[in-house]
Amino acid sequence: MTGTKKTRKAELQAKSIVDRFEGTIVEQPIIIANKAFLAGLGFASQVQSDFDAKFEELAKEGEKVRKQGRGSFDSLSDRVFKEIEARRKEVTKRAESAVKTVLEHTPVATTNELKKLDRKLDKVLAEIAK
Repeated sequence: MTGTKKTRKAELQAKSIVDRFEGTIVEQPIIIANKAFLAGLGFASQVQSDFDAKFEELAKEGEKVRKQGRGSFDSLSDRVFKEIEARRKEVTKRAESAVKTVLEHTPVATTNELKKLDRKLDKVLAEIAK
């Protein structure tokens, strides 16, 4: 026989967490937690994208100011750099505030809560295995 034997444990590890608990009482909370996690990743990606676009816009604006500026190059570049830095800080502050607001209103489980749930699931699976 050339086929490989798979143990129950190997089969469970091969499936996604949602597949493992399909049809059980914990299926819906796991689906919700998964969607909340994915929404958080999507939001973080969107914030990063918005930040990058704004930063590029400011850099282009800085180039225009540099070309139009009169006076010493050093003082102009210092002013442009300070303006870009101030705007970057403002955008960063807004992004952090937005992320904080989303996390406060999103039902995301803490690490300790996930560990506690994992221990409970281990107990339930052990009971089922008996």
